[in-house]
Formats: sequence, structure tokens, C-alpha cells
Amino acid sequence: MAGEAIFEIGRRLKHVKENDLAHGEFGKWLADVEIDKYEASRYIKVYDEASKGKLVTSANLGLTALHLIATLPPEQREQTHTTAKGEEKKPEDMTVKELRQLKKALKAEKEARERAESQRDME
Repeated sequence: MAGEAIFEIGRRLKHVKENDLAHGEFGKWLADVEIDKYEASRYIKVYDEASKGKLVTSANLGLTALHLIATLPPEQREQTHTTAKGEEKKPEDMTVKELRQLKKALKAEKEARERAESQRDME
């Protein structure tokens, strides 16, 4: 149920942003209805990824977990990863803490790969 509500909120926010307000008015509207801009962008990101079929739409996940999964590289969302405790889990089965650790590890791997490529190019 929570997941469905999150998607619906994201859908409605996106509709208002794209269809109901003049350019530049969305931030003012969010302030009027007391929704944080960052939180609105998280709802919209989750909705966008779910509507493209690129996000597991589990009703058991909250906004933070869904947003963390939505911002993972698409190829990493369905893979099994090893948590800090040594458990094998897919992102949809991870806690928010585990998802944050996964994102940090993936970022570190990407940066290390880019550094290695850069050094190789300099040789």
C-alpha cells in the first residue's frame, strides 16, 4: 500500500509540475502546500522509474528505499549484492542502511575504474 501511495503522489506531483503551472512556479506551489522540493523530486523520480518498468514496485518499501533503488544504475537494480554482513540480497530486499552502503560501494568502484582508465590513458 505504501508503495502504491508513493507512486500516486509522484504521478500527481509530476502532472502538476508539467501541466498545471507556468515555468518556474512549481517551487512556489510546493512551498504553498508545504512539500519540500527535494522530497517532491524523490517522489517524481520513483514514479518515473516505476512507470518505465525500471523499478520494482513493492508495496513494502518506503520512499527512501524506493528512491535509493531508483537512483541505482538500472543494471544493478535486479542483481544480487553482498551486504556488509556478508548476506546476498537484491536491492528490493535491503534495508535503507544497506542500500546506502551499496550506493557508496558502487560509487567507489566506479571512481576506481575511472582513475585506472585515466592513468592507463596517460601512459
